[in-house]
Amino acid sequence: MCSPGEAPPGPAPAGDLPPEWETDDERMAFLFSAFKQSREVNSTEWDSKMAFWVGLVLARGRRRGAVRTCLRELQNGFERRGSVPLGLGTVLRELLRRGKLQRESDFMASVDSSWISWGVGVFILKPLKWTLSSVLGDSKIPEEEEVLIYVELLQEKAEEVYRLYQGSALSSHPVVALAELRSLCAGLCPDERTFYLLLLQLQKEKRVTILEQNGEKIVKFARGLHAKVSPMNDVDIGVYQLMQSEQLLSQKVESLSQEAEKCKEDARSACRAGKKQLVTLCIFLSFLLNFQVFNAYQAGVGALKLSMKDVTVERAENLVDQIQELCDTQDEVAQTLAGVGINGLGM
Repeated sequence: MCSPGEAPPGPAPAGDLPPEWETDDERMAFLFSAFKQSREVNSTEWDSKMAFWVGLVLARGRRRGAVRTCLRELQNGFERRGSVPLGLGTVLRELLRRGKLQRESDFMASVDSSWISWGVGVFILKPLKWTLSSVLGDSKIPEEEEVLIYVELLQEKAEEVYRLYQGSALSSHPVVALAELRSLCAGLCPDERTFYLLLLQLQKEKRVTILEQNGEKIVKFARGLHAKVSPMNDVDIGVYQLMQSEQLLSQKVESLSQEAEKCKEDARSACRAGKKQLVTLCIFLSFLLNFQVFNAYQAGVGALKLSMKDVTVERAENLVDQIQELCDTQDEVAQTLAGVGINGLGM
């Protein structure tokens, strides 16, 4: 299906259509007719009809803000008085040739998407479909329900996802949970399928990398608008897990605090339960404090290791010897000065 789980959009509003749509039946009859098999028969008419429909198809995609379309959806959208444009398939083939549209299957197969387990009825026929498209090019007219992507619109919306992340609290660390990112982009991505397409585009641009860790997908972003993302490493995963643990602990502390507060409302029946919750709360607070202290010690050890990097036992012994020599010299100088003072008094 062109849009799984969605009702197909209706005809385009009158304001989105050119003036001749309702006023010039003769011209519209020409525009709704099929293209000649060869452009050479009448290149002027062929080019005029193509320019009309190319502009209208691209404008419809941008107006709807949907990165995906198909021949059937466009036929429904441009229906006029019970008729549909007979040349839309040729128009879509031309847009594919120009790179304004791309087959969704080709796009997905062109990106390393081994992390995807969609669960929304998407199957990547790779390498069969990718190979066939490569051999045939875009000379074949798309089937009615074959999904096509507006290339420029996909790139623009992927950029919006990246900027949305950069402006959110999630950007405090480059690695985020896929589920958290999906919630952040809910207003931008109308469905899960579009969300994954945008992530694939960002992955293609090397601005994100995605990894499945213990059944959970995590996303790592590049740290600058024009930077390329580095591969996910053990440090990224470790810090992410620590942040998740701290978040869970904080949530548990908050939950226990609320439960303890509720217990106070009926002191006689829940006094013991309240004390138990308070004890548990104290334990979790202590654990959280120890966690923070551990992080501080860890940072201190790292700094100490850095400062002691060039220190050896031999150098330390040499330094002690030098200090001892200086102390001995100081004692001799002090004794000499003391002797001079006594002799001076005697004179």
